[in-house]
Amino acid sequence: MNMEYNPALTQIFRPWRVVLLITTAFSLVAASVSADSYRWKDKDGKVHYGAVVPAEYADQPYDVLNNAGMVIEHVEDTSIPLEVIAEQKIQERQPLISDEERQRQSDRLLVIQYSSEDDIAKALELEIAQLGYDSRLIEQSYEAANNAIRDQIRQAADQQRANQPISADQQKGIEKLYARRARDEAKQKVMKSREDRIRARYQTALERYQLLTSDAEEADENQTGNG
Repeated sequence: MNMEYNPALTQIFRPWRVVLLITTAFSLVAASVSADSYRWKDKDGKVHYGAVVPAEYADQPYDVLNNAGMVIEHVEDTSIPLEVIAEQKIQERQPLISDEERQRQSDRLLVIQYSSEDDIAKALELEIAQLGYDSRLIEQSYEAANNAIRDQIRQAADQQRANQPISADQQKGIEKLYARRARDEAKQKVMKSREDRIRARYQTALERYQLLTSDAEEADENQTGNG
């Protein structure tokens, strides 16, 4: 079979064009898998996926996945909150700047974000209140587990006094309650540590804001006096 010469096909399949097409394709694939999602397990061992790990599982190991579903990072150390890790990733992507320039940028954002010291105090109260909702859920779970343990122990003691054996399922249920209470205790410590970090962050912001505003007032006074 004879094939006619087609100049257009010759142009398309030039080697450098093929290389360019392949490079572009790989770039698109790389871009499509850059976003992160998370995979974690609940207390029953069921696997979940999502854009964030819920607060109730913040102390559980989790995997970071790309858009192709591949694990790009496994996190065992959950003592660092997700928001801190996200902030670190943002900083890693930012171009390197001097400490002085970074401080100037931070100061500008601070005085733009807050118009007074009261605004900083209100922002702190709001964030603590939002954190308090998760803390109350954990506290309720802890109290429920504690009450259930007391009930199960009381029932087991009554059975023993009546010379009735404690079943394996009953013992297993008690052990699960103890494990649940231990997880809730660990979560309470994580939430307390998070609250301490929030308060420390706002205290630092307040002290810096006070310094910036006092310097600005002093500069205005000097300018007025010189005038």
